[in-house]
Amino acid sequence: MTRCRYVAAIYEGASRAEAAKIGGVTPQIVRDWVVKFNAAGPAGLIDPKRPGPVPLLSAEQRAALAAVIDSRPIPAAHGVVR
Repeated sequence: MTRCRYVAAIYEGASRAEAAKIGGVTPQIVRDWVVKFNAAGPAGLIDPKRPGPVPLLSAEQRAALAAVIDSRPIPAAHGVVR
């Protein structure tokens, strides 16, 4: 885990600016990581899963769509010709 290295560098005596140069980030980001580490330990350095986009269809609508798709004839099996 890369963030642990930067936090470890600070605990070994490096400044935030030095740790930021090592990682190519800003000192503010390193400060945020230290705060998270102090609050929750190494697990605090892992970003939580972010929510994705809101689904356009509800669960009921998805089920209804799946039922319609499953009930349609299969051209190869049912001999449907266009």
